[in-house]
Amino acid sequence: MIKPYEFSSNPSPVEINVDYQFETCNGHVYKVTFIEATRIIDILDNLPVVSNAVYVIVDPIYIQGNLILDIRIGSTVIDIIKNYLWETDRFSILVFNCDISDGRQKNRHHKFDRWFRNYAVDLNFEKIDEEILEPDETNGGYTATFISILYAADHPRKTIILQELSLLRSTIGADKLR
Repeated sequence: MIKPYEFSSNPSPVEINVDYQFETCNGHVYKVTFIEATRIIDILDNLPVVSNAVYVIVDPIYIQGNLILDIRIGSTVIDIIKNYLWETDRFSILVFNCDISDGRQKNRHHKFDRWFRNYAVDLNFEKIDEEILEPDETNGGYTATFISILYAADHPRKTIILQELSLLRSTIGADKLR
């Protein structure tokens, strides 16, 4: 088992909207933010269950030198997700979105998938991945955005979650989902 880095939360005790922070052995500092999804994604407002989702953002906030492979980062991010669920509500629906600012979102998506498979085996959560194509004004094409929706395998409203995700797909349009 990979030992995660120690992390702290703000505020403490943990609330729905919270930041966690940890520092790697190489001096890099990361922030994992949990924020109500409706503050970020307006389209969720019409979905009664999924609109209660919590958006998860992982950001490097202080990078000292070159980034090198550090397997403890993935273990720490998953440990933070577990801590958040234990402190708030294990039936929270989480939406994990990969940063698109540098065009490396597909790599981040694969990395998060690997972290989830390797470190969340005891979480008993299901994960649905979506790729959303958003118009790119700079070249007239599309930019792919990758999201993962996570929820407890025994979620009491699982059927409604799946129905609402299906409705979301039809609302966004099949031409924008892959």
